[in-house]
Amino acid sequence: MAVLMAPAAAPLRAADVAILKSSEVLAWRPTIDALKRVAVGHNFVEYDLRGDRGEADRVTNSLKNRAVILVAMGPLAAQAAREALPNVPLVFCMIQDPARIGIVPGPNTTGVAFTIPIKNQLAAFRMVNPRGVRVGVLYTEANVGRLIEEAQKAASLVRLSLLSRPVASERDVPQALRALLTGNEAADAIWIPPDPVLLGEESQRHILAEAAKAGKPVYSFTPSLVEKGALVSNGPDLVSIGELAGDLVNRLGAGERGRIEMLVPRAELVINKRMAGKLKIEIPPEVLKTASRTF
Repeated sequence: MAVLMAPAAAPLRAADVAILKSSEVLAWRPTIDALKRVAVGHNFVEYDLRGDRGEADRVTNSLKNRAVILVAMGPLAAQAAREALPNVPLVFCMIQDPARIGIVPGPNTTGVAFTIPIKNQLAAFRMVNPRGVRVGVLYTEANVGRLIEEAQKAASLVRLSLLSRPVASERDVPQALRALLTGNEAADAIWIPPDPVLLGEESQRHILAEAAKAGKPVYSFTPSLVEKGALVSNGPDLVSIGELAGDLVNRLGAGERGRIEMLVPRAELVINKRMAGKLKIEIPPEVLKTASRTF
């Protein structure tokens, strides 16, 4: 990945932009708002694919033979767009490992990374909560399996132990979470990775509520979960992702069609001091000073 901060070219004309969302994830709204703000002047239509490949195929087929720029959010949207509309300009984002699903930068494809080095993320969690050495994580193999593999390797480097529990769907979340929160080897904290299966409103509420009942903090990659009760997030700045995606839309709208490298967003550390107080977690003062925001 390369950070490419060339100034955006002014669009020659307003373009029609189809925002394909793999599912309706409220945490992504700041990204979409920033995208529209930076790429102002274009015509945007949002499509919720509802996590369903049939719906994804229906939507992408409806866009055939139309002069559009595609913004695909999440793996389902990107795969369906690239397969059905291979010659249509595509900006992808919200994909943890795009190469794994065959989405790579090329003449018609570019995007914004959805990751920061996992070792840095785990180190930030350890700094905020030094006593939380056993971190439990739920995940789906298809969405973030490779990330969890990397996290397992990085955990020992920052003196953490990662307890991973795979799930196949949202219905598996309560039982898998219960296994992480109870027993003699229960986790000290729960980490929510950038997995769309865990980001539905019902799953978010359940994880935050059950962790709070157990007296355990929740770690995340998005500030929206910190606002709702997670202790800390450290991950890609979602507004930065939208701003960079908007820059790419402007460049494509201006006619740029050469290879455009994937852009890398800035990271941010967000801390919920109120939740730290409820859980009796003492956050070192020097760590609080490094936070982008606190609640």
